[in-house]
Amino acid sequence: MDYFKSEAFEKHRNKITNLLEKIPSVKSPSGWTYKGSMNVGGLEYFGFDESSDFCLVVSSNGRGLIDLSKAEKIARDYSEDFQLDETLLICEGFDILKDKTIKLASKYGGSLLPIGSKFGDRLRRVSPLYPCEDIIYQPPFEDCFLEGYNKNCVRIYRGFLYCYGFSFSGNYFVIADDSGILFWERD
Repeated sequence: MDYFKSEAFEKHRNKITNLLEKIPSVKSPSGWTYKGSMNVGGLEYFGFDESSDFCLVVSSNGRGLIDLSKAEKIARDYSEDFQLDETLLICEGFDILKDKTIKLASKYGGSLLPIGSKFGDRLRRVSPLYPCEDIIYQPPFEDCFLEGYNKNCVRIYRGFLYCYGFSFSGNYFVIADDSGILFWERD
């Protein structure tokens, strides 16, 4: 018997879907501020410098640097002459990140970015309405799939997700989709 066609599986799937749909949607989790979004045409990758909170975006039109603390683009490189390893998900930096290797998250799958922070909070990708996907913010010691242990979990994104991740400091996280990037800052 195929478990995935069984009544037991259907009951389990409905329970999980109902559990996830009870999680409230908010613009920002407690302790965080939604800083905004930036359109990035042709977005393919984004990543963070490990010793700062600068965000590198890689698109079909080159690379850009974003200072998340100021919510502004600070440098642009339209050149196609740079090192990008699509297998190891690393890219050479430029401008103030020159001589640095940046770890990336990819719209094509895979990520070298943290999905949790040193403070214990985490981002969880769930797909109860696939192909639409959600990002659930989970505070320390909570899990969106554990009833009774998910009371402070919140849905911060629903859409057609590319990739997501925390900065290495844990002070920012970014969600990327077909319109660009959305980002939050820890209060």
